[in-house]
Formats: sequence, structure tokens, C-alpha cells
Amino acid sequence: MKHLQILDKLAAKHLVQSIDEDLARLTFYAMCYEKNDIDKQLSYILPKLLNRWNCILNANHNISEIYKQKAVLALNILLHKYGFTDKKIADKALKSIDALNENVALSDDFFSKSEQIKQYIIAAPTPLKRKPSVPESITFYREKDVISIQLREHFYGAYIHEIRGLNEAPVLEFYNGVFNKKPTLKELENLPAKGQLYDDKTEHISLFSIAGIKFLPDPANQIQLISACVENKPKNNHLTESVGLYQMSDIFKIQDTIETFFSSK
Repeated sequence: MKHLQILDKLAAKHLVQSIDEDLARLTFYAMCYEKNDIDKQLSYILPKLLNRWNCILNANHNISEIYKQKAVLALNILLHKYGFTDKKIADKALKSIDALNENVALSDDFFSKSEQIKQYIIAAPTPLKRKPSVPESITFYREKDVISIQLREHFYGAYIHEIRGLNEAPVLEFYNGVFNKKPTLKELENLPAKGQLYDDKTEHISLFSIAGIKFLPDPANQIQLISACVENKPKNNHLTESVGLYQMSDIFKIQDTIETFFSSK
């Protein structure tokens, strides 16, 4: 079987598209940094990919088990498409096939082809010979949206000041707060903006243009809309003037930024 034939049977178009675009973006950068080393490429890709998709796979509520099973199966098939495999994900994908069949969640065709799909999963993938294209940057979010971004067990609130280009990417500013669950607008509205600490020991206004924040709602559940049409921006008059308009980033590079950004004193 071919990967597209399997993915079509999941009846989860936007889930598949989102994972596919995430992997294309990550694989492109991995192949730039580690041209011929598959293991090193995967060690770059997998932690960042799972930081995002574990927001589904490890969710304790509001996410159905069937959706989780489709997600882990799609992750495995698409990793295979890009020339990678991970035993833990493959083992979970094999179990997800049985679980989907037990729950009669998919078609008779999926059930009848289940053994062929399992053989696809355990087969060795073929590494790519050239870098995939980076997906076109599109966003369905809007100016004045307030969103939550999850990174592992923590949540960070952000205000979207504008949309760069023609619906290309949100330009956002973080609130100065770290939460153990998705924050409410009330919890955010009195928080100041979070500034970036520079070598001069002062915090500067810091905005980020983030490519890859696309779907609303987010199939990975990592980005969640808190409120729309919020007029009051996070106050940043306690911060030094911005160095440039904003920093260019994407849905994966921002992971490292958040960790260093919120660890600064």
C-alpha cells in the first residue's frame, strides 16, 4: 500500500494535512542541518514534533480516544513518508489499528486492509533524497485574537497585534505569565507584556511573527483561541523600545524561544 491510500482511510483530512505540513517544515530544516545522517535528523525532528502533538496524545479530557488513535497512526504513516521511523510511535500505531477496528470507527475497507497497513508500518522507510518544500505560510487567526500556546505541561498567553502579509502569519506578543492550564481572558487582562532580556540587562518589547500557526481550531490542540476582538493589548510601557519590528519564527522555532524567554530573570 501507499501512504496516501492509508491516510485517506482515516477520514481526517485536516489532521493529516497539519501533521504533513509540520513534518515537511521540520524535515526541511533537519536535512539542512544534518544532510546525510538519518538518526540525527530524527533526533532533531521528533522532540519538536511531539512537543506539539502530545497536546493531543497526552490530553486527559476533551479529546476522544478515536481522535488520538487516528493521530498516532497518521504520525507514524507520515514519518514513514518522510523516511523516518520510531519504534514507540510504530508500536502505538499498530495498537491504534486494532482499537479503531474494535470501535468500528472507520470503514470496512480499513478493516479489510488492516494487515496490509500493519505491514507498511513495520517495513523500513526509504530516506528522502532531497529536502521537501516548506509549506506555504497561511493563518486563519486574526488581529486582536488572544491565544494560548501549550509547551509540554505549561501554557502561555499571547496577543495577536497584526497578521503579516496576506493572511501569512500572526505577529504576537506574550503576556508575562505561565499557567498550568489554558488561561482565561480574565487571568490575562491585567498581566503586562513579557519583554526579552538583552545583554544590557534591560527587557525590550518583543513581538514574534510565527509561521505555521494555521488552522483554527488547531488539529494538534497546541494553539487554542481564548477570545477574539480583544481591544486591550498587554501593557508594555514598562519595557524598553523594541529592537526591530518583530522577530521571524515558526511554530517549532518558537518552542526554544519560549523556554529561554520565560527562564530569563
